[in-house]
Amino acid sequence: MDSPAVFLFDCDGTILDSMAMWLTGQQRLLARYGISTTERDFAEFEHLSLEKECDAYHRKWGVEESGQALYRVFHEMIAEGYRNLVAPREGVRAFLGAARDLGVLMGVATSTPADLVEGGLSSHGLEEFFLTVTTTEEAGRSKEYPDVYDLALRRACERAGIPVPRRDEVWVFEDAPFGLESAGKAGYRTVGIFDPHGRHRRERVRELADVFIDEYVELSPERLLDAMR
Repeated sequence: MDSPAVFLFDCDGTILDSMAMWLTGQQRLLARYGISTTERDFAEFEHLSLEKECDAYHRKWGVEESGQALYRVFHEMIAEGYRNLVAPREGVRAFLGAARDLGVLMGVATSTPADLVEGGLSSHGLEEFFLTVTTTEEAGRSKEYPDVYDLALRRACERAGIPVPRRDEVWVFEDAPFGLESAGKAGYRTVGIFDPHGRHRRERVRELADVFIDEYVELSPERLLDAMR
């Protein structure tokens, strides 16, 4: 490879151990309006951006005057959760540091609003590792499509002043099967990390990933770079 390698990371459940906060967050949000729900009630919305999720909640349960009004309430709840309830995934800081030392360029591709992700990363001293944070809202489609990875890749390369590499020269890190599936079908190499606090089956994450891990301590950046040589 003539140019630096690029790693693209999902955030929730992949960099930050935040899925438990999210899985209870929607329930806590709707409980404010007297609506009782379970985790299963939200599985259909997981691939959406937070703004579109709140629009869907407004339509389904009739809460708040609009989806945007509900989004403002939920946004503050999640921001507080990132500050006080969330920790990094085990071994992720050491992995990111080792990748940076090897000259790997890194970006975030997420369905969560950028300001929330940036705040969460900053709360744990992880923002320094990433050139960009790119959202599905900016890309225009959910992670059921590869658009957010493509946009994150272009932005990271523009920021670094390098040509955009082929997709098969880029690793995408995801805990969600729909992200792994769309990235893999588009030609990206994929690392699947199992999130025991998420909704997804370990076997499904493993099935869709080129490389599967339970924690970052099982993986080195060198292994991924060697696979591309």
